[in-house]
Amino acid sequence: MPLAGKANLYLVAAEFKGQNQLFIVPGASKGVSFKASPAMGLRSAEVGSLKLDKVQLDKNALVGAGNPSYKQFNYNQFVDSGNLTWCAMAIGCCQAALDYLIPYVNERYAFGEPISHRQSVAFMIADMKVEIESMRLLVWKAASRFERGEEFHRDAFLAHHLCMEKSMEIGTNAVQLLGGHGFTKEHPAERWYRDLRVLSIINGGLQL
Repeated sequence: MPLAGKANLYLVAAEFKGQNQLFIVPGASKGVSFKASPAMGLRSAEVGSLKLDKVQLDKNALVGAGNPSYKQFNYNQFVDSGNLTWCAMAIGCCQAALDYLIPYVNERYAFGEPISHRQSVAFMIADMKVEIESMRLLVWKAASRFERGEEFHRDAFLAHHLCMEKSMEIGTNAVQLLGGHGFTKEHPAERWYRDLRVLSIINGGLQL
């Protein structure tokens, strides 16, 4: 849970009458407390654990309450769309890494020439670009199907699976291409690595 317990509203998933549902919980409600749990990545989000102790809510707190049958809240679609959000953030982070690395490898000289002249470096940069575009297109496809009201679970799963694997690889290679500098806070690669690691942790048990 982000925002260090300072949010006015929380979106809480819970089982209700045998079904997974979402509830909107006011942050000032009696029984709501927050414990900070600093993480390896996403430090700016100030993540932690939300504790609910006999919190009382009215019927309007249930997401989708009162909707007609054709507009019933779909918990599975909510999870799938949330996974696409994680993917989109990972793609943005990977793109930032690539945008940073291209001028770096062109300007960084070793043995009398830019390190980008080395095939191992050039191929790694090219692979990053291919993987980022692949991730982006899969996320766009899933999001487009969702926007049109079509079934998109399979597309969301495939997008998340690809992003989970490739974003961590890109984060690792960003550190590698910067050499010793990649391990220091002088360059932002170590932060990208930590932030991208979360994608393989969040919802790691997705099933097709």
